[in-house]
Amino acid sequence: MADYHIREAAESLLGSVSQRQYRSLAQSQSVNLLSEDLIAGHRPQGRMSSIRRFFCLFVTFDLLFTSLMWLICVVMRGETLIQIFTREIIHYDIKVSLFDIVLVAILRFLLLILFYAILYINNWSVIALTTSGTCAFLIAKVFVFDWPNAAQPVYQVFLILASFTLSWGEAWFLDFRVLPQELQAKQILEAIVTHGATERTPLLPGGSTHGGSTVNWFSPVETPESSPRPRAPGEQVILTQDQIDEYKRLAEESMQDAWRVVHAPSWKLEKRGAQKGDIVESTQTEKFGKVYLFTGIVDCPAKFLYSEFRDNLTRLPDWNPTILKSELIKEVGPGVDLSYQVTAGGGRGIIAPRDFVILRRTAQLSSDGKVTDDTPSSFICSGVSVTVPGYPPHRDMVRGHNKVGCWFLTPKLVQTPNGKVEQTVFQWLMCCDLKGKIPQFVLDAAFATVMLDYIVHVRAFAASCKAKGMF
Repeated sequence: MADYHIREAAESLLGSVSQRQYRSLAQSQSVNLLSEDLIAGHRPQGRMSSIRRFFCLFVTFDLLFTSLMWLICVVMRGETLIQIFTREIIHYDIKVSLFDIVLVAILRFLLLILFYAILYINNWSVIALTTSGTCAFLIAKVFVFDWPNAAQPVYQVFLILASFTLSWGEAWFLDFRVLPQELQAKQILEAIVTHGATERTPLLPGGSTHGGSTVNWFSPVETPESSPRPRAPGEQVILTQDQIDEYKRLAEESMQDAWRVVHAPSWKLEKRGAQKGDIVESTQTEKFGKVYLFTGIVDCPAKFLYSEFRDNLTRLPDWNPTILKSELIKEVGPGVDLSYQVTAGGGRGIIAPRDFVILRRTAQLSSDGKVTDDTPSSFICSGVSVTVPGYPPHRDMVRGHNKVGCWFLTPKLVQTPNGKVEQTVFQWLMCCDLKGKIPQFVLDAAFATVMLDYIVHVRAFAASCKAKGMF
């Protein structure tokens, strides 16, 4: 009996380990496949996709290779170029000449480049016509060619087989790689930028597969049920004084960086929201690279929203489904704390959940960005990723890196029939390295969608608090 229980426990342990390894491998492979498929099928600014450019290159190679093989075949007879030109072209005879195979390759090249490069059609009919026509001609050529009198029959056979194989290779590559990947990239990007879909909406209709890829690769991974490492109840993170001083320095620096970026002079529009005034903008910074900024109006006092973000960090998942978990690790000092968060991903499932270890700085600011205890002109909750003892990266979760970011809240008085009402100009600055090989154009669309989704939950929370008379 003891041996049975030991064996059962061992099998269970091995099964769980192999399952975790498989899930981790599948997740890493899905990120790579997603990146490769999207980059290959994407048409940047309406230009030709890279997968179609490769197809055009393949068609050009077909023409050049066939022409070179024909030249080798005729040169092997020991004739001069004039004799070759006269016999193969001027006095063309289908029974002895091989120049017709080159003509078929030229015709195939012209048709495919015209329809798939210049006219940019997305249909397999032309490639089906060229391949079937080539095959029919080559089969007929085999029956009528004068094989007994051929000088080098091995070269002639190889030329015919090469032309036959290349024409079928073009048909396979277009039908099974070019068209599916372009369609898939188009559908995925439309799913990201379409605001009417839900987080559970499939990226491809019907759950069908294209080009060896499946929509399940892009689905969010399961929500973690535990912290990144097991900890005993009540266990606290112990920090040295040097670590505390360093965290405080980083917190102040990140807050000032965030304030400066929010007030940067040049921003480029990325996307407009459904509600008037909601915009997502971006700009390039020397220190952080590309950053995003959402701006919108929330119907509640700025101080109330600031207090909620500052004091009720662990309650964020209760009203905000974009955050799966929010845990306060430790308070480092006044307005400075460490937290652990798991986001629900975004971009309609394109970006899987990530976890973050964030050093926060919350403060009331004057108009010049200085911390003040007097009447503030704005409120800020900034955050930057740091490493914390006892919080290593989770084996089943991709650890994101927050370079710079903040919620910047500015009071705004609005005149209504019932008097002046305070609203909040809500600005969310975000600059994250999500890790994984996610193309930039996917991040551009996904970040804008995530930000516009997020403000919906903030407004719903503010409306529920207002209905309860909390402000």
